[in-house]
Amino acid sequence: MNAPVMAPASDGAIEDRVADVIVGPPQPLGDGFRPYERFEVREDGAHFTRDILRVGEVVSVLPYDPVRQRFVLIRQFRLAAHLSTGKGDIVELVAGRVDEGESAEAAARRECLEEIGVAPRALMRVFSFLPTPGVTDEHATLFLAAVDSSEVPARAGLAEEAETTHPFTVPVTEALAAIEAGTVGNLFLIGALQWYALNPARIAAFLEGGS
Repeated sequence: MNAPVMAPASDGAIEDRVADVIVGPPQPLGDGFRPYERFEVREDGAHFTRDILRVGEVVSVLPYDPVRQRFVLIRQFRLAAHLSTGKGDIVELVAGRVDEGESAEAAARRECLEEIGVAPRALMRVFSFLPTPGVTDEHATLFLAAVDSSEVPARAGLAEEAETTHPFTVPVTEALAAIEAGTVGNLFLIGALQWYALNPARIAAFLEGGS
């Protein structure tokens, strides 16, 4: 006799939900480039500890020149990438933390000025996401920025933050092809480029309204 075919369990809508947990106060483990803290957690009868790198709110920006059909990206050394893949000179979006009392939009404009040397002519909020919720509380908001790529300098970054960025422009077609070729590994960049490829109508409406 054949066993009955069971339907897969359904958990309702595909959405993040508030968790029924008890989280204890933070226990500092280190306070270097970012604070590192330990928490005691109780969930569904289980008791466990989790160590979290505290980053908080950040923004990332995909600068786009609609006249020249080019993106403005940056190169920057990342130690974690160097240790993980041996390729520490990685291609990235404009990105940075949102300062206390600052809006995400204001942070996006400021980071563009700091990291690529030009201010956006218009900004569109795209979506927010959690890059690595298993290890950090980083919460990122992605923006699309309309810029004039002809104004981008060869070097940018803030000396007081020990940050040197190397902005460069790249045709849209080449940037999208890099995803398929697997030559870039930064998920902020990959997600932004994929979103761009999937949303031509929304981007056209944004550019028309911001012109």
